Amino acid sequence: MSAGSVPVRFRRLSRLLRDKNLRLSSVVGRYVVVTVTIFAVSLVSVGALYDRFTQQLETTLVGERQSAQEAATANRMAAFLETMQYQLAKISNYPGLSAFLAAPDATATADIAALLRLEADVPDLYGILFFDGDDRLKHAIAGQAASGPPYWTEQGWSIAGLPVVVKDGVEIIGPALPEPGRAGWILLRRPMRSGSGAGGTVALHVRLASVTEQLDKSNASAIVRMLLSTPSGAILDATGRPIESRRLDLTPGPEVMPGWRLMRDRRSPDVLSSLRSARGWLYTGGALIMVVVVALFVHLGLRMRRRVDLLVEGAHAVASGNLTYRLPLTRRADEINALSSAFNTMAERVKDMIDRTVRTEKMAVLGEFATGVAHEVRNPLATMKTTVQTLSRDEPDADRRELLLDLEAEVDRLNRVVNDLLTYGRPHPAARRDLAVRELLRRTATLLKPVAAERGVHLASTGDSSACLLGDEDHMQQILVNLGLNALQACARGGTVTFRSRREGGCTVIEIADDGHGIARADLGRVTDPFFTTKPSGSGLGLTISQQMVEANEGTMRIESAVGVGTLVSLSFPAAEPPQEGA
Repeated sequence: MSAGSVPVRFRRLSRLLRDKNLRLSSVVGRYVVVTVTIFAVSLVSVGALYDRFTQQLETTLVGERQSAQEAATANRMAAFLETMQYQLAKISNYPGLSAFLAAPDATATADIAALLRLEADVPDLYGILFFDGDDRLKHAIAGQAASGPPYWTEQGWSIAGLPVVVKDGVEIIGPALPEPGRAGWILLRRPMRSGSGAGGTVALHVRLASVTEQLDKSNASAIVRMLLSTPSGAILDATGRPIESRRLDLTPGPEVMPGWRLMRDRRSPDVLSSLRSARGWLYTGGALIMVVVVALFVHLGLRMRRRVDLLVEGAHAVASGNLTYRLPLTRRADEINALSSAFNTMAERVKDMIDRTVRTEKMAVLGEFATGVAHEVRNPLATMKTTVQTLSRDEPDADRRELLLDLEAEVDRLNRVVNDLLTYGRPHPAARRDLAVRELLRRTATLLKPVAAERGVHLASTGDSSACLLGDEDHMQQILVNLGLNALQACARGGTVTFRSRREGGCTVIEIADDGHGIARADLGRVTDPFFTTKPSGSGLGLTISQQMVEANEGTMRIESAVGVGTLVSLSFPAAEPPQEGA
């Protein structure tokens, strides 16, 4: 990511936060504020705990162990110097040093010369040096580490100007700091034994690195770094090289010898400094995570806001009367999708409830009207029929008698319509009991066979012969006969009407299927409305009364049809257990 794109992203984020859909009064806005607050407080608390932990760790690892490490380092250096002093004292007391110094190459002094070379052949020594009373170098015996002056030449080598401290009668001269091509060193010097006749002093030419190497053993844990301060003011590291003290935060330690003191570097690249630097990364990472969390909240908030807007739009649509409005569902099984599904279910049930309420009120009004009309029409029809029958018996003219018989048939048709109106307007309550579907279909087939034979339509029954339902027997028989007659009348000659029965869960389903002309899609939703019919001689009450009886028996009726294919009417009623044999 380029540096220039970061401000752009922050500007976009700020615009999103200022968006009216994410104002602080919204749920998402409050969640963002609460989350950021909790995250910031947690980050500050973790930082404070981290600082306290590092301080305690520094106290434990540095404070407690430092004293022991410093004491151990001082003891090692003291032991090293004591070893050198013991060797120096032994050399200074050798008999025959005066003869050796007078004639180093003489045969008589060969033994003492060999012994001195053996003493000088130590890794920590460059050699053994002898001085006269005026501090002039008188003789030098090279060790295995010797190189350059003062062994092969004395040019450029001098002890003048070097600091000198005394400990236990031994002069500690130096240090002479390393230079290009020359190693650093110190001298341990003491007078030769009085009475030897030699006079002057003898000194051990000690490697400076042999002294400072003792520091490295205390730095093995990499927790602290020990340094060595010298009388000349130089600060030496474990390799014997001087380092810039201005870049250090030094704390003085114990004195090893006069003018020589251990120093502790508190700014060394150790574990503690790594822990301190990790604090900055902790705050940086926490801030970045906070920005990511806010951006994620904003993104999710906008997406949720869009989906909530759909819910609000759907609620307004339903409130305005559009009960067919449905919310789109997604494949994500989240809470918003579940809420949308519940909304759709609610809208569907509200629509069904309102449709049932409207239908009930409509049927109640029509029923009251039909009952009144039927009572007013029935008596005149009875009088008309009696009059027509009397006139037809006494009429000698055949043509007039035929007209009177036709009029009687029309009066009978009107009487049947009046009976249908009475049935619709004043239905008797259902007396429900367990009914065998097989027996219902048998009686229905018996009643419909003459009509089927007359129209040349095949009538068939199939399905579960043991199925039973809970319902009113008269209602069931009238429903099946009405639907069967409609199916027969819809079929052309050679057609088929089939009754099927089956168990489906806790319900018994009866289907009446035909391969007749079918019902147009525009009329399918109106076929159960009162007085709606597509037949020239129909009253429009057959399916309405059937629907009324189905609902009275706690059942449902579903009609599916396609023009030119046929119609399928599915009746579903509560199932009943078949009677036990021998009961």
